[in-house]
Amino acid sequence: MKTGDTVAVVSPSAPGVARWPHRTERGRQYLESLGLRVKFMPHSQENHGLVSAPAQHRAADIMEAFEDDSVSAIIAAIGGNYSREVLPHLDFNLIADHPKIFQGYSDATTLLWAIWKHTRMITLYGPALLTNLAEYPKPLTFTDFWLRTFWFASGPIHFQPADTWTDEFLNFDTKDDLKRPRHQYDNGKWVDLRPGQAEGRILAGCLETIAHDILDDAHCPDFAGTILAVELSDESPSIPSVEASLEKLNHAKGFAQIQGLLVGRPARYSAADRNELWDRVRALAAAYDIPALGNLDFGHSDPFCPLPIGTRVQLSVGGPRGSMLQSVESATWNGIKEG
Repeated sequence: MKTGDTVAVVSPSAPGVARWPHRTERGRQYLESLGLRVKFMPHSQENHGLVSAPAQHRAADIMEAFEDDSVSAIIAAIGGNYSREVLPHLDFNLIADHPKIFQGYSDATTLLWAIWKHTRMITLYGPALLTNLAEYPKPLTFTDFWLRTFWFASGPIHFQPADTWTDEFLNFDTKDDLKRPRHQYDNGKWVDLRPGQAEGRILAGCLETIAHDILDDAHCPDFAGTILAVELSDESPSIPSVEASLEKLNHAKGFAQIQGLLVGRPARYSAADRNELWDRVRALAAAYDIPALGNLDFGHSDPFCPLPIGTRVQLSVGGPRGSMLQSVESATWNGIKEG
């Protein structure tokens, strides 16, 4: 991407653009501050209750954005619970013929994984317009830096932990999010959960979406050879619920051949809950004899570093120089197909 390029905004699930116009405006202003043009797709600003528009219309917006050669990137406005309804209406052959950045997170996992499976186009598990990019008074420095890196730079990526983080909730409906910046806390850095080294293609997503909407679906990729990166929703699922979701992964195609495990920093968890989560992840990693690293900066707490689904990465946990995560390939996140 470059200055002057166009970013298309789609609403594949919730009607956030219509519900929170002040967040929409802040996100638009941020993208324009990067020298980009912003195009809201025809149905992205609608409100049909739990969804922005009927599934066919949401899919039509995505397809139109891919087919439009003036659009260099497509970003989801926000998550929700209904992105999976869009999948039957997507033309993956057309998407494959028009590769470009496609970015979202949470239940957009369904779209990101399906696109990667059917087209082998690199997608970004990354910030959404109305959440991370509409932060007051501006997006967090770490989020801004990594978005610019993935959208505008090229070359291998050496991931780094953030210095601070936040999971504070300020109500969008009452515009509490415009009254002050969210409180930030010193970051506990990454957490070494199980030592070792691994290499594989990164597969990132929201654990609840994976467990309930993707597994055993025709659009679910094969896990074999991947480094799986999962994070928890902002509903702060209970530890037994997380354990049930992790148990479902055991039966997924190719899961026995995953190479490593990354876990995002959970939002609104107590210290005790975080420690119990890390214990569960350690047990899973030990069962498959793979390295595992926790507390990474992606998902429903902030800041957010995008993760390029389908890009080959190297993972080292607990080595003499500390833990490390870096991409092997260059610039594969700009919508091109995996090598």
